[in-house]
Amino acid sequence: RYDAATAEVKRVWTHPRHRREGLGRLVVRELEREAAGRGYRRIYLTTGPRQPEAVRLYLASGYDPQFDVADRPARGPLAFVKDLHLHM
Repeated sequence: RYDAATAEVKRVWTHPRHRREGLGRLVVRELEREAAGRGYRRIYLTTGPRQPEAVRLYLASGYDPQFDVADRPARGPLAFVKDLHLHM
């Protein structure tokens, strides 16, 4: 729980041997369904600037970056938000 309307997703990763198999996208989708089923309207999550694969996954999954994608910060968390009612 991030706030009353927002679920927060943390520490999701795929083992390197199993990357590029669509598992991350499946996990993200299931977390979204679970959050929506619990009454949340939004999901908030962050990743780091050294995880470009995660950035691509979240962008491809419909998450809105809370930073300038063209000028990604080199430090600090990169935040994303997704409104579940628009995508479910």
